[in-house]
Amino acid sequence: MSFIIAVGSTNPAKTTAAKTICERAFPGCTVTGVDVPSGVPEQPIGPDQTSTGARNRARAALAAVPGARLGMGLEGGVDAEGNLINCVAVVEAGGRENLTWGVRFPLPPAVVARVLKGEELSRVMDEVTGRTESKKQQGAVGILTNGLFTRAEMWQGPLACALMPFLHPELYPAPITP
Repeated sequence: MSFIIAVGSTNPAKTTAAKTICERAFPGCTVTGVDVPSGVPEQPIGPDQTSTGARNRARAALAAVPGARLGMGLEGGVDAEGNLINCVAVVEAGGRENLTWGVRFPLPPAVVARVLKGEELSRVMDEVTGRTESKKQQGAVGILTNGLFTRAEMWQGPLACALMPFLHPELYPAPITP
């Protein structure tokens, strides 16, 4: 039986990151992106909305893909201080869950002001920089680092760390539900 991993997104930056990490962790696995609701606003504000969105996406992805053993949710948000935050949730068909956080970095003040008033980060970044669909490519992190660190790369670290209990269940014997 194939090892199927469902990712709660069809965004190429997220699915590419998941495929990169999962194919290394589980050679021969199949990674499938699926469009599922996050259950939070389009632009999550704060760690609570961001982590809830990641969990909801992971659970919905697992439920949406027949035979999936793992569901992954990747959710980016902005905290009240104007930092970009990103969260990854991984859930297992058996009930084990893990949640990890990625990088946290300050966004430009003019961008933050608009996002905290309700605009979605990628739309603001596209308008400010003259780009289109940046969230499917470099993302804010790639734009602000001049390509030194892309959105897909940003997701790889927290994805790898979120897999720890699934790679070493003997070290994480109890179901983890942060």
